[in-house]
Amino acid sequence: MLVSVGALYWALKDVDWGGVATAAREANYWLIAAAAILLCFTIFLRALRWRVIFHPLKDLNPWYLFGSLNVAYLINNVLPFNVGELARAYLLSELEGISATRSLSTIVVERLLDVVTLLLFLVVLVPFVDIPSRARWSAAFLAIGATAGTLTLILLSRQREISMRLIGSMFRIAPERARAKLTDMAQSALDGFAVLSNPRVAIELFAWSVVTWLSVSVVVLLGTEAFSLDVGFAAAVFLVIVTTFGFFIPATPGSIGVYDGIVIATLTKVFDVPNEAAVSYALIIHLVFYLPPMFLGLGFLWKERRLWQRTSFLAKLGSFQRDQIEPISGASG
Repeated sequence: MLVSVGALYWALKDVDWGGVATAAREANYWLIAAAAILLCFTIFLRALRWRVIFHPLKDLNPWYLFGSLNVAYLINNVLPFNVGELARAYLLSELEGISATRSLSTIVVERLLDVVTLLLFLVVLVPFVDIPSRARWSAAFLAIGATAGTLTLILLSRQREISMRLIGSMFRIAPERARAKLTDMAQSALDGFAVLSNPRVAIELFAWSVVTWLSVSVVVLLGTEAFSLDVGFAAAVFLVIVTTFGFFIPATPGSIGVYDGIVIATLTKVFDVPNEAAVSYALIIHLVFYLPPMFLGLGFLWKERRLWQRTSFLAKLGSFQRDQIEPISGASG
């Protein structure tokens, strides 16, 4: 909260709110609406990519994948620590009857794909955007970390027997009754990581990642065009990169303050956009990314309420309570 408040104060301390209001009034909200619709499509693209990450499973329901993603965004926008990622892994595992660990491991793969794809975008942008030196150093460290993480997961999945022996040796410190469950979880995780060691599937996933992030960049471009910022597609891609990596910074749910501060600083200091126009754009585009997934997540939970309620923790708890009460009732009778 302190980071978010500080970022918001730093971004808005010298703003002429009259100029911000004027920029907001003059914006083309048809383009903003188009950006919001395209954002929903990009989430569907992410769902289709997520389906490929589950290879060799092929019969996963795209609707469940899409809905679980939006539920994750909904939760991340109202709760801290990105717990929405855990929620979507659990929800999809319940809806599709797969291991929650397997589902969670695919999210790790998804994050690595995102980092690698955006870093490659950044390399392509170098001739077109005057990237600050600090951003280049940060990107270099991220590239090293992402490469090391990807290679580690590929090695673990390809050398399965060795990996399981190493993991088994670490599990010796765990209680004996938990070791079998931990071993099953480790095997499910390796199943999820194995997709990276399949060249054909890895190329397909990279293609999906490129298309998805280019679509997100078009969302940002529509926003900049709506406010007549005239910064071009390269600037839109760069904004996507810096704001996505900005989510690593501790902040309130929805990255309030931090996201806006990054957008305003990038537009004003890298692309020479007037401060008031940058502030107006940042506040509106943040709503474009913030609100649609929340409505989609709520819509999914409402439409599938009977299904997910039946598989939820509360339903299981209720079943457990009935199992305990019935024998007592029978005895008293």
